[in-house]
Amino acid sequence: RLTPFDAVYVRMGANDCIARGQSTFMVEMQEAADILRAATPRSLVIFDELGRGTSTYDGMAIASATLQFVLEEKKCVAFFVTHYPALAELEKESGGQLGNYHMSFMESAKNGEGDQRITFLYTAVRGAASKSYGLNVARLARIPSSILQEAAERSAALEEDVGMRACEFRLVRALEGNGK
Repeated sequence: RLTPFDAVYVRMGANDCIARGQSTFMVEMQEAADILRAATPRSLVIFDELGRGTSTYDGMAIASATLQFVLEEKKCVAFFVTHYPALAELEKESGGQLGNYHMSFMESAKNGEGDQRITFLYTAVRGAASKSYGLNVARLARIPSSILQEAAERSAALEEDVGMRACEFRLVRALEGNGK
């Protein structure tokens, strides 16, 4: 049940202020800081892709810590849009405070070149997305097929590497007696 909010705070979009020496990422961080200071338990907070303007690890760390702060300190209603799959794992640890949703889509059979076509349905459905569809968006934007093919190969290699590192991390945690 939603009740009236005392304020609605939104951190969305990308812009900079070069005249004041502020990069896109700096503007994003300043807007996020303003929201975190002002929000109350009766506020609605919306963060869209927080942390995208820096390295993957720093961005994910900022996004994760911010989400934790919003849940534990501000205790307000929040929509936290992210492209970091690891953040979806926080739902398991949130005690029902956090729910994952993604935009629905339809997958078609692979064509002769091995490409799978995606149709985005623009409807939010429960659960985290099972994988990224960035290459499909790039295809829809008409990025040249040679670039898409190279990007697909690099993406698969990176995904395999990260998957192996995640398995190693879980194994080490289990051996230390800290894993789940």
